[in-house]
Amino acid sequence: MTIKSLVANVPSLTKALVSTVLCLSIASYIYIYRLQSDADPDTTPLSISPFIGLLPGFVMYAPWTFLTAAFYESNIITLSISVVVLLFCGKYLERAWGSRELLKFILITAVLSNVVTWFGILLSYYISGDDKFLYQVQINGMSGVFSAFLVAFKHLIPEHRIAIMGGKVSIRVKNLLGVATAVSIISLILFQAIVFYNLVNIGWVIGWVYIRFFKYQDGIQGDRSETFAIQTFFPEFLHPVITVISNVVYGALVKLNCCKPGPRTYHDLEIGNIAPVPGSARAEAERRRALALKALDMRLSKGPTSNSASAEPALGSKPDAVLFDADENTPSSSTTTDDLDSKK
Repeated sequence: MTIKSLVANVPSLTKALVSTVLCLSIASYIYIYRLQSDADPDTTPLSISPFIGLLPGFVMYAPWTFLTAAFYESNIITLSISVVVLLFCGKYLERAWGSRELLKFILITAVLSNVVTWFGILLSYYISGDDKFLYQVQINGMSGVFSAFLVAFKHLIPEHRIAIMGGKVSIRVKNLLGVATAVSIISLILFQAIVFYNLVNIGWVIGWVYIRFFKYQDGIQGDRSETFAIQTFFPEFLHPVITVISNVVYGALVKLNCCKPGPRTYHDLEIGNIAPVPGSARAEAERRRALALKALDMRLSKGPTSNSASAEPALGSKPDAVLFDADENTPSSSTTTDDLDSKK
């Protein structure tokens, strides 16, 4: 597959997102280059673009950076990774959800993850009193959006396997978020990447909240199934603790009218102690069935010949198997002879 054919098959919104990331990142590189070239030889200016990236102490003069910072990657390596991830993940989600729903999901996760990370940086400044948190720490990158993408994939195709290293290593989609969280923790410990750590772990929580309680799919708001409960994102030994915390938070949000109560109480909703009401269970089953069929159709459309080729040997391996037996509806020869004798 050539690059031209790959780009030609990308939906319109994904193309626009990739173009936005490229334009904002290149504009920031030009700004930083000119800033460094005009600076005194004795000084070393920071590689910061305060009008595109989110600078905590400067955000009051550039509030739009809560959005633009998500589409700005500060180096070529992260820019290349973001373009590749957007091309493949954005293409899949846009076809599964539609352009409007994907754009809404990206805007919500990008802005809210930047806002929460900005608040955490301010809190670090007030605790430590160090000015570097205000003017030397820049919030930028698609990390929060990409971790929310992993939540979306867990919701759509949790059991799908991704093969890497030529098929030698495979991992289920539902486990990718754990890998991303581990990478963020390692980056925080080794490189003090506090922004990357916050964006990854805040982004997936925001993505889960949106899909769990607010996203509409086939006329149903949210996904209240037990397989998508918050504790399923954590190791099993943490499930009791996470369940208690999630129940308390959910109950507080319902009282504040931030989200609607489900057909069950929030405690049983997260644990699954009682069965749902028949109407909601039927609607939920139909919604998940439609999503599974859509994902299956997308996979079959990519390689129908391989599936048919694999199905033929399966039928040929059982020569005795009969799909339709004509003898069942055709009288035998002995029966026919007896009938003739009786008539005579």
